[in-house]
This record gives sequence, C-alpha cells and structure tokens, in this order.
Amino acid sequence: MAAAMRVWGIGTSRTLRAHWMLAELGLDYETREIIPRTPSMDDPDFCALNQRSKVPVFEHGDLVIGESGAIVFHLADRYRERCALAPSPGSDERASFDDLCIFTLMELDAPLYVIRRHGGLPEVYGESPVAIQSAGEYFLRQVAEMDRRLADGRPYLLGENFSAADLLLVTCLGWARIVDLPLSSRLEEYLAGVTSRAGYREAFSRNFTPEAMALLSGAGRVDATS
Repeated sequence: MAAAMRVWGIGTSRTLRAHWMLAELGLDYETREIIPRTPSMDDPDFCALNQRSKVPVFEHGDLVIGESGAIVFHLADRYRERCALAPSPGSDERASFDDLCIFTLMELDAPLYVIRRHGGLPEVYGESPVAIQSAGEYFLRQVAEMDRRLADGRPYLLGENFSAADLLLVTCLGWARIVDLPLSSRLEEYLAGVTSRAGYREAFSRNFTPEAMALLSGAGRVDATS
C-alpha cells in the first residue's frame, strides 16, 4: 500500500504553497489542520514529526520537508510527468527559474516576514515601527524587478506557461496585500490572472478554511506565515 501524502498546516501564505502545488499536480493527499499559534500546534503527532514548530510540513512515507520552498521544488521535480511546473534540471531555463524562485524567497518573502514579526506579533518579537517601515520599503523596491519582468506583456514569469515561480510570487503578492503594501497596476493584473486558476481556488479553499479564518481573525490578524 502506497504511503499517504500529508500536508500539515493551513491558514498561512506559506502553507498555501504546498496545497497549491498539490492541486496543480492533481495529487491526492491528506490535510492536517494545524494552525499557527493555536492549540492545534500541540498535536502530539505533529510535535513528534516536526521539532521546528513551524508549518507547512510535507510528509510522504519517510520523507519529511519543513520549508515551503523545498516542498515546491520537490513536488515540481518528482511529479513533472503530471504537469511541468519547472524546467528540466540542468537546463538554462531551469537556472532562470531557480533565480526567480530564490529571489522571491529571499528578497520578497523575507521582508514580509519582518513585517509579520514586528507588526503582527510584537508581543513575541518586539514592536519596531522602524523595522516595519524599512522592510516595506525594501519589499517595494525589490518587487519592482518582477514588475519589469512582466513589462513585455507575458502572462507568467517564464513566458506563456504557468510555473512554480508564479506560485511563489503570487503568495508573496497576496501577503503584501494583507499588510497593505501597494502593488503596481501591472502586478495587480498579473495577480488577478494567476489567482483565477482552478488550482489556486481549490488550494485557497483548503488552506483558508472558515475555521482557520475565524481563529486568525479573532486573534486580531490574518496570519501570513508560521
């Protein structure tokens, strides 16, 4: 009997990445509804699996991955025969894809997390308006590179075909909206186009359940990450 796939974690922009990849690939999997900073984080099975106390976690047999980017890359390569969400490893196209993905994770996701820590969780990480402002300004400077990338009218980052690079970028653009960072009209149009995909809608409903939204909104915030 084949080992079941599981995604541990819902309710954040980073958990959305795992759910969205699996939806695009048409893979069956289980969802364990672990929501950051709720009692669900104390689930004994989750704690035994993941000592980092972070979501998402992807589990498939003996394989356990606890970084959203690594989950995206693994699924893109392991199941590429189902849907090509990344160029072939070793190709020039793959190098460009990797460049865009790592740029997104390092230069866009990272400053958003600074805002998350000091804006959404000051009781944990300390209040720092200067850090929030600086991180927001940095994000807007860096996301302009993606705006330029799309300036030739291409529908997706790599051209005519959707890829996991778009998935990563869109989760950051959605997160930027949550923290009230303005996006250019081009990026807004791009965001609207990509989020119209059936895979995104399926993943969104699975990731942002009514229970998750109620818990997170009840805490005075919509969580963007773990």
